[in-house]
Amino acid sequence: MNVTLSQLKTFERIVRLGSFHAAARELRLTQPSVSQRIRELETMLRTRLFIRRGPRISLTAEGHALIEYADRLLGTAGEMIERFSTRDPLKGMLRLGLNESFALICLPDLLRRLEQRYPGIKTSVFVGDTGIVSKKLDDQELDIAVVSEPAVGPHVRLEPIGKNKLGWFARADFDVARGVLSPSDLCQFHLIVSPPTAQLHATVTQWFADAGAVPLRVSTCNSLSVTILTILHGTAIGLVPVRVMQDELERRRVRLIPVSPEVRAHRVSICYQISEFGPGLKVLVDLTKELVAQHKLFV
Repeated sequence: MNVTLSQLKTFERIVRLGSFHAAARELRLTQPSVSQRIRELETMLRTRLFIRRGPRISLTAEGHALIEYADRLLGTAGEMIERFSTRDPLKGMLRLGLNESFALICLPDLLRRLEQRYPGIKTSVFVGDTGIVSKKLDDQELDIAVVSEPAVGPHVRLEPIGKNKLGWFARADFDVARGVLSPSDLCQFHLIVSPPTAQLHATVTQWFADAGAVPLRVSTCNSLSVTILTILHGTAIGLVPVRVMQDELERRRVRLIPVSPEVRAHRVSICYQISEFGPGLKVLVDLTKELVAQHKLFV
């Protein structure tokens, strides 16, 4: 025998309403049925929950402990029922996937705006590269995601929201001997890029291959924030989205290295499960587009 939600609901109603009789009336049960549920619950937990003094009842110490568990479990059950009855991911736990550019620039505003509209919302945020986020979308582990060059199945809808411009960055004191560098020129330097699961890795590999150039020393890092720190420390030259370096450029802590040809910008889309699309997700899609425009994140 296991503890059931019906038992916990009966227990919670007795505590809140103050008597077995009142709980039975609200739950539309007979008082013997209410008493039976509590006996079963006490047997399962091997403890007394109420002290009975005639018509009056009070909680034992274990009863006081249980009401906190009961409230959490019943609340979660209520969220689950609302989430799946409405098929609205914003009612309950929203599973959100993001590329790092959006996460670094727009995520705080997005969460604040969602909280204003949906005060009870909970979010599970996954920040990752194209390959990993695309797979999670395909496996339906995410409700919605902002991802570069997504590779997803027909059950996921894509809405383009712009292009993520990429650039080679070095510390501000890096000396560029020539005005514009070619892939062959960059080959001699220590470079840092995203790992193979990222679309950026494929893009930079193709960029060098098209020029017939092979870099001598390439490091990889799966964190954009750490890659930026590596550039700031002068350890390596990195290929990163131009928008996320805007503040560092304005502070003159880094320099954007002119190259020819330019590195291809990535097409960015907002992607979501077609089966879940409704008024809630539409609000999120529109809000995401608004924040991208407000922060001038993509071109």
